[in-house]
Amino acid sequence: MERNSHPFGLMTSVAFSASLLLLSGLSGAENLWNEQTAVAEFTVPVEWVENASVSDDGHLWIVLDDLGRAELHEMTRENPGQPVQIVMAGQVVMRFTVVAELDSGRLRVQNPHQGLVKALEPLL
Repeated sequence: MERNSHPFGLMTSVAFSASLLLLSGLSGAENLWNEQTAVAEFTVPVEWVENASVSDDGHLWIVLDDLGRAELHEMTRENPGQPVQIVMAGQVVMRFTVVAELDSGRLRVQNPHQGLVKALEPLL
């Protein structure tokens, strides 16, 4: 005779495992919200900008000079996997996590603030 197992045992086991996962996940989530991730800040002086232009879609493209490219490359080399923010004209213009060393010195600012546009006006 074939034995029919009751699905209640399996469902109880799954529910219990899921509740353990959820409970442990809650404490982990609380820790994520409570911990502040350090963000490396990279300040780019306007003097390091070799060229700037605004594309048709409204993005501000900035090309750094040799010194700016070298400094950006060094900063990304020293901070793999870390969140960084780039500051120009006193405001954060980009935030990203370093996934590769940047050596092109070309930056795209999606929503440039007026202070940055004004500071780069002679190059536009």
